[in-house]
Amino acid sequence: MDQKNYTDRDLILACRKGKSRFQEMLYRRFYAFAMSVCLRYAPNRDDALEILNDSFMKVFQNIMSYDTEKPFKSWFRKILVNTSLDKYKENKKYSVHVEFDVGELEIANEPDLEKQLNAEEILDLLSGLPRIYRLVFNLYEIEGYSHDEIAGMLDIAPGTSRSQLSRAKLLLKKNYTKMKNKPYHEAI
Repeated sequence: MDQKNYTDRDLILACRKGKSRFQEMLYRRFYAFAMSVCLRYAPNRDDALEILNDSFMKVFQNIMSYDTEKPFKSWFRKILVNTSLDKYKENKKYSVHVEFDVGELEIANEPDLEKQLNAEEILDLLSGLPRIYRLVFNLYEIEGYSHDEIAGMLDIAPGTSRSQLSRAKLLLKKNYTKMKNKPYHEAI
């Protein structure tokens, strides 16, 4: 039977029984969704794939605790984000923190949104941020966490979270302006 004939609930119930064929179907069904979340947090595609696979392992190890009455994507997204944060904390000691002078990031004119950005361009803009800025930006702007919650997750002060979000936005604007003004024929 084709995977399309199974609901998410069907796949999850079969995964609870340890059926590897259904685990593979669940993996295939949610791969694109999971990768899109992981790419927002990871510094590169290889790390995103590692986070994705670690997250699926957590799903399969904890599938019995999932409440089938609630949306799977929400539960899975939380696992993806937490795994991304775990990976960040694990590698934090190896990272170099770069401080930007806010004055350097000031932009004379606000960029207008005359150009529509595609998903790849948005990911490029996000990947151009220092990792901690990208994490704070994603957690606050996309996942909807408060600065107090982010501070707890990343072991930083809430004021630091606010500052890093502000700097992330300034840097995104600066990089967007550069992208917008870049000739289309220029090699990437």
